[in-house]
Amino acid sequence: MNSTARIPEKHNQLRFIGVTKDAVTAGPGKRLELFLKGCIRGIINPCEGCFNPTTWEFGGLRRDMYVQEVVDLIVRDAWNWQVTFCGGEPLLQTRNLIKVCRALKERDPRFHIVVYTAYTLENLLNQGIVFHYKSVKDEEERAQVKEALDAYSRWDNKQPEMKIIVKEHEIRELMKHIDLLVDGDYQSDKRIPTEQFMNEGMFVGSSNQRVIDTKETLQRDPKFVFEYADHWMRKHLTFKHCKCCGHPLRNRAFTYCDRRCRKAWHKRNKDMAVFGGA
Repeated sequence: MNSTARIPEKHNQLRFIGVTKDAVTAGPGKRLELFLKGCIRGIINPCEGCFNPTTWEFGGLRRDMYVQEVVDLIVRDAWNWQVTFCGGEPLLQTRNLIKVCRALKERDPRFHIVVYTAYTLENLLNQGIVFHYKSVKDEEERAQVKEALDAYSRWDNKQPEMKIIVKEHEIRELMKHIDLLVDGDYQSDKRIPTEQFMNEGMFVGSSNQRVIDTKETLQRDPKFVFEYADHWMRKHLTFKHCKCCGHPLRNRAFTYCDRRCRKAWHKRNKDMAVFGGA
């Protein structure tokens, strides 16, 4: 590709490898969990004990979807407005992920969006994601990384096939349109015990990972507003939660946040009764 070449149509797509409906370990409540495909780190230097090695490759079995297709799928299937993007590495697709999250919030501000990343927010804000293709020596790995460059890169005109660049301002823009960012690599020696936290509304991961309130962090810049994942979950367990969206209730006498949550829950229960109940 040269500096005058047009960006291919596939640059307006996102790559997915799977989706879980009513996931209970990807954030508050039952969530629509979407797995984006492709992880440079997984190919080159994977997190030990990674839960999702099938998401590392950029080629192979996958579903490529345009932004509007993703939005339509989420509006249809996220019956309680709870959405999580994981992977793979979602932030390798930041540009189009921003478009999806912005469209969801414009459609209904009630959408609650969680994004996972193996990178720390400090590094993301200081330098974004910069990956040098030529640093990969193994030919098979180079071929997979080339797939990533072809699909996701913001092309650098001087070195069009050398870098994946996710710029700092793109990270900030994404943070405007999501609610929680779970950052940091998975560390198996710090695995959070599933026996204690394998409940609805939990995060599966390791205790070094942080649950960052993105909007509060942007408002208090440069201060980060976060809790480590294990602390967040212990705190979460002290509340009574909305039966629909899974978020803490203001009053323990309540069952739902409001009428919309109550209506959504009863509609979902009625729909699922066909299959024997939710």
